[in-house]
Amino acid sequence: MVFKQNYHNLPLSLFLVILLAYSSISKTIITNSSQSPIIIQPYIIVYPNGTVLRYYNEPPSFVPPPIDSQVQSKDISISTSKSHTLRGRVFMPAKPDPARKMPILIYFHGGAFCIGSPFTWGDSHFVGRVAAEARVVAVAVDYRLYPEFTIPAPYNDALAALEWVSAHDTGSGPGPGHDPWVMKYGDVKRVFVGGDSAGGNIAHNLAIRAGMGSGPRFMGLFLAMPYFLGSKRVPLEPKYIPYSPNYKVWPYVCHNCTGGVDNPYMNPFIDGAPKLAHLGCKKLLVYTAEIDELRGRGIWYYKEVKASGWAGLARWIEAQGKSHIFHISLPDDPATTKLIQDLSSFINN
Repeated sequence: MVFKQNYHNLPLSLFLVILLAYSSISKTIITNSSQSPIIIQPYIIVYPNGTVLRYYNEPPSFVPPPIDSQVQSKDISISTSKSHTLRGRVFMPAKPDPARKMPILIYFHGGAFCIGSPFTWGDSHFVGRVAAEARVVAVAVDYRLYPEFTIPAPYNDALAALEWVSAHDTGSGPGPGHDPWVMKYGDVKRVFVGGDSAGGNIAHNLAIRAGMGSGPRFMGLFLAMPYFLGSKRVPLEPKYIPYSPNYKVWPYVCHNCTGGVDNPYMNPFIDGAPKLAHLGCKKLLVYTAEIDELRGRGIWYYKEVKASGWAGLARWIEAQGKSHIFHISLPDDPATTKLIQDLSSFINN
């Protein structure tokens, strides 16, 4: 299937600015004892007075929901039991079959818990293309980010989104807070959860919560270049990783957590972390990129799940010669087309 978008010819340089531009001033107070700002590019700047800004501190640049011959989409509010309302974007094929319900994919974007949004061009284009080509109802979640919020806010938002989707299984028609598309076309018995980078980390932690009885179980888990770290190197992990922005930013986004990068949220292999055998799903697809500093832990994750005694079916695929989140930054690359085809097969077979 050829997927067409109005934003297809957007220059990559402009796309990267859009991806990173979601920003605002934080009220979070962080101690910086130096006289110079601490810059963790492309994520945050920590000033000596404690103010934290995103590195690209510009007004948000979002794109409208794509609607064309292949896909339709709309922006929604997701009701939660908490004091805030989540935003999201729902996608589905342009011509769904009213007599046949489709799997539901809940998707979380990347950005080290600091940047990114389902409303930027790259993420919106990707999820829309997945909805069209895999023929799914996709719900992209705008979870809370640092510096306005810290861990565990993104994980709580993920659970709220999963509970919201699962609540559509009423058998009595749309109710308060329900989305008509999800209600009419989505099969709540076939829910998949996925994400890239930090979104993959969120998806993993959601699967653990589901498996331990703190949320609805679901069908499958898709982790694309997941964001995991640890103080002890694993095979194929580069020696420079402690100097990486991905490593340096974690103590800020999780500054109330114990253990640093060995907190179970970030290091699922550490002693005391919930056992990987508790994953609350039946299928797992781990996707890594050959030229990615997070590659080693993604592969290690797959191997540890396989060895854990988990009863599900696991698969690992690597994109040769590609770098981190290539499917967002290189939408026209054949490797991105293959990733979407592999994800479609994972969901539908």
